[in-house]
Amino acid sequence: MALDLALTPDHDLDLDLLGRASFVDGAERVAQQVKVTLLAFLGEWFLDTTFGVPYFESILVKGPDRASIEAILRARIQAVPGVQRVRRLGLEIERELRILRVSYDADTAAGRIPRVVELRA
Repeated sequence: MALDLALTPDHDLDLDLLGRASFVDGAERVAQQVKVTLLAFLGEWFLDTTFGVPYFESILVKGPDRASIEAILRARIQAVPGVQRVRRLGLEIERELRILRVSYDADTAAGRIPRVVELRA
């Protein structure tokens, strides 16, 4: 059984009133790791420069190709340990607010995880 430190919706450690950290496991752990992966820029983490999404190289470019963005995000979600298959991936772009919503359904050993991750530029 793998555990991960629980994060709040704002990406801080989830601490109780006494300052103790909590943990997540199962499908919630996998969903949290997918979110962390989608929020990370490729090369951002100095211990593993292959971790993250190539936003500067492939997504935040002039005239991005929607099919290639979907393929990149699908591959990054699929690469998260515990994800067996990405069943559905959808993109919703709000250009004026500079928001990309990535909705997905993924199968894990602990069950299916349907999620929406909001990415802000």
